[in-house]
Amino acid sequence: MKITLISNNTFSIYGGYERVLEIVLNVLTKKFDCNFSLISAPHYQCLLDGPIYDDFKTYNISRESDYKDKTQYCFYIVKKKLFGKKLLINYFTLEKHIYSITNSDIIIVTDPLLISTVYFLLKNRNVNKKIIYWDHGSLMGYLNNYFTRIIYKNEILESLVLPDAHLTISSDISNFIKYINPEAKIFMVYNPLQNYEGQLIMRSKSNIFLYIGRLSDNQKNISFLLKGLALIKNKQWKLIIVGTGKDEKMLQKLAHKLDISDRIEWLGFRKDPYKNINEVTALMLTSRWEGFPMVLVEANQRGVPVISSDCKSGPKDIVIPGVNGYLFKEGDINDFIKVVNDIIEGKLQFSSPEEISKSSKRFDSDLVISNIYNSLKKILEEDF
Repeated sequence: MKITLISNNTFSIYGGYERVLEIVLNVLTKKFDCNFSLISAPHYQCLLDGPIYDDFKTYNISRESDYKDKTQYCFYIVKKKLFGKKLLINYFTLEKHIYSITNSDIIIVTDPLLISTVYFLLKNRNVNKKIIYWDHGSLMGYLNNYFTRIIYKNEILESLVLPDAHLTISSDISNFIKYINPEAKIFMVYNPLQNYEGQLIMRSKSNIFLYIGRLSDNQKNISFLLKGLALIKNKQWKLIIVGTGKDEKMLQKLAHKLDISDRIEWLGFRKDPYKNINEVTALMLTSRWEGFPMVLVEANQRGVPVISSDCKSGPKDIVIPGVNGYLFKEGDINDFIKVVNDIIEGKLQFSSPEEISKSSKRFDSDLVISNIYNSLKKILEEDF
């Protein structure tokens, strides 16, 4: 099966999207004899300054954008909007790769703003190929941000009816697509969890909380986490932060301002975020939106319970309250504080690390990737 995957990501960082894609592509290539070509078409060329991450260099990968920088990109968007035209972002970049695209059995698009570009590129050449949209959080990201929602909402909603089928990673994404397009062919596949054979992490006797992920406050809302913990300074706790990002210095200044710097340990980026971490009370996620937050599943896999916002999308598909974690209302600091306080005081408890680890088995890579392959095969073979 020949597959062209078209992405807005640059493949020069190693975030959740790249981690999932690495696992999926590797297994589909080796076990199911799939052949992949990757096209990276980000908003602007200057985003491609970083080198391709090593794990993707083995694939046929191209990276290019129609727009050299943010100014040129914004000018293009404004011009299209003023004249009431479809955006068709990165049309010329994708047109350069028309041979790869038209010679594929399936085209997978992972950014909603590129769906219409691919659709009309093929339509203009009278080429009939199966287009699949596989969202990894971009959909919720664009529609949850006030600025991008104003600019892109209509374009995205119109694009969601164009693909032949959708692979979805959460019930929220499935429900949203079904609401926009009741006739949509949807295959919910979740995200795969890489096998882990190591020891489970024990529950700490003291209150040690853990954050793992990008330090990007717009999505991850880490300032909310710090402000919430600062309001329970009368209790003993420690926060370990694993990750880096553009808002790291801002968040460190905020921690100092909130007078909680001495309770936070900043470990920076680690490919193995759990290295030398032997005991934890719970992992915390306070995001405004997600796609399918693998950080929660990976914590559960190691026996670590989670405290997560009930954001769109993903956490409600992962968290089993009272077993492997608890959810709080996204953006509600009083609800967050109540959950954390009740855990500290022992009013809320979790299952054992062994039981928590078992709860992650639903997302084992063999199961999920077999489901992805079978879905792709069904999409390719059926005439919708």
